[in-house]
Amino acid sequence: MPTSLRDYWWAILIVPVAVVVTAILVTGLFTGSDPSSGPAVAAAVTSNAPAPTTEAPSSSAATAAADATACASNTGTRLVTVSISEQRMWTCDGRRTVSASAVTTGIDNPVDRTPTGTWKVVARDTDRFLVGPDYRVHVNYFLPFFDDYGFHDSPWQTFPYGSQDYRTGGSRGCVHVPGPAMAALYRWAAVGTTVTVRA
Repeated sequence: MPTSLRDYWWAILIVPVAVVVTAILVTGLFTGSDPSSGPAVAAAVTSNAPAPTTEAPSSSAATAAADATACASNTGTRLVTVSISEQRMWTCDGRRTVSASAVTTGIDNPVDRTPTGTWKVVARDTDRFLVGPDYRVHVNYFLPFFDDYGFHDSPWQTFPYGSQDYRTGGSRGCVHVPGPAMAALYRWAAVGTTVTVRA
C-alpha cells in the first residue's frame, strides 16, 4: 500500500523543530538554569589557544580600598606605579586611579630583581622579540622605561599574576602584565609617562 505525505504529517512538523532546538543547544544559545554555562563551554571546547594565565584574586575590601587611593599622593599628570612587595600596578591620571592590575616582577635575586626608582617610558613597541643570554620570547607590547627593563605581556607565564611565586619564577627584571591590562596600558601610556617602581 503506497504511503502519502498525509500519513507523515507529524514528521513534517517535528523534524524542523528538532533541527532548530538541536542547533540552539549546540551553539550554546540555550543555557538552561546557569546563564554562564553555555557560552563558556562552547568557548572552552572550540578554542585552540592555550588558556590565559589568570590574575590573582583581588576582590578583598582592603585591595579595593588600596586601589582607590593608590594615586592620592600623585602630584604630576600621568603616572604608572608598581609595588614589588604587593605585585601590583596602578595607572594614575593626576590623583585619580585609572586602573589597577596584578603584575609579576623580577626574580628576587641580585641579578634579576626589578630595579626601584623613577623613570619615564622611553619607547612604545609592538610585536617584537625580547632576547637575553638564555631566552628569546615574543611579546605583543613592550614599554621600556630603564635600560632593557619595561612592561610587557607574558603569555608563557604559568602562575597567577600577583603571586609571591615571582620570588623564584618571576621575570628577568621586567614587569609582566596580564594581556588585556598590558594592551590597555600600551594604549594609555605615552613616551614620557612617568614610571615609579617601589619595593
